[in-house]
Amino acid sequence: MKRFFKLVAGVLVLSTLSMSLVFADESKACKKSSKPAKSIGELVVAGQVSQLPSVQWGIDNDCYSKYGLEIKTEIVGTTQIGMAGIVGGSYDLVINTPTNLYLANANEGFSGVIVAPRHGYTPSELIRAKLEPFFPGELLLQTAMIARRDSNIRVNNWKDLEEKKVAIQSFLSADHAGTALAMLQSGANFKKVEFVTLTSQQMVDALKKGDVDAVIANDPFATQIILNGGQIIGYPNAYYAQSGAEADTGVAVAYVSNAKTVNKKSQAMRAFQKATLEINKKLNKKKYEPSFRSAIAKVTGVTTEAAAKVRIPTFIERNLVPKDVAYIPSNLWKISFVREKLKVAPTILR
Repeated sequence: MKRFFKLVAGVLVLSTLSMSLVFADESKACKKSSKPAKSIGELVVAGQVSQLPSVQWGIDNDCYSKYGLEIKTEIVGTTQIGMAGIVGGSYDLVINTPTNLYLANANEGFSGVIVAPRHGYTPSELIRAKLEPFFPGELLLQTAMIARRDSNIRVNNWKDLEEKKVAIQSFLSADHAGTALAMLQSGANFKKVEFVTLTSQQMVDALKKGDVDAVIANDPFATQIILNGGQIIGYPNAYYAQSGAEADTGVAVAYVSNAKTVNKKSQAMRAFQKATLEINKKLNKKKYEPSFRSAIAKVTGVTTEAAAKVRIPTFIERNLVPKDVAYIPSNLWKISFVREKLKVAPTILR
């Protein structure tokens, strides 16, 4: 009888341990199999701090380790620094816009590869963003042009930007191009704008102090600026970006590498793509929003109030195709950012 009770007790202990392991696994968004994944190495992902919360969320939730990947993140101040790090081998991936990749391919002979998508814009989001006066104070896209509330720059009046100083994150970027296209469409001259480069973090104080008249900031810093008294003027990307090839979500930001690194670390890159698509699918679900907002505050240092009001972007849940970025060359040519239409498209990992 004693032996029987010991056996029962042992079974109960094992059951309790098993249940605790299951519950521990349930606490992570990306559930691992009972057998640990074989390690396939480390990838260093660089990006501006505003783009890194989704990567950190994936790390915290075992979404990369599930595929045998170890991910290390590095913060860069500008996309140019990130691209230089890709060329020099300091980073394996950089979070960037396809526009910068097109220009690097065309002007610098860079063999760029889009490994995985991050977020984009749906057709309805792009249409709505051009109607901002009907939605005051509500951030509609991840990037917005913002001025002080006492500014004489009127909402959606792009001509008011002439003779003004506007902060952007980098020259010849999607934000720069979108502003130029919006002004061109309204009969204004974008060459009369003084563009200066600042990081989104620097834009918070620059606008507050009056060092610039307007900024084009990424969330969550855009939301922080609005909470500090900023006013949304418009959305440059609404005039630049286009919806995707499958009429769903057009790519705005992606994970980029170069051909040499992708070939050298092909297994890790394909695992990263799978992990990213899984992360994107989960972050589009309401149930994961609270933990993602916590990651935003943790990574960027914005206030919890700002993190709570950030507009969560539409993450892309599918692999990209060339048509997703086909609109970029004609847009850049239209505003003379390139001398002739670009013919060489970046490679997309399939």
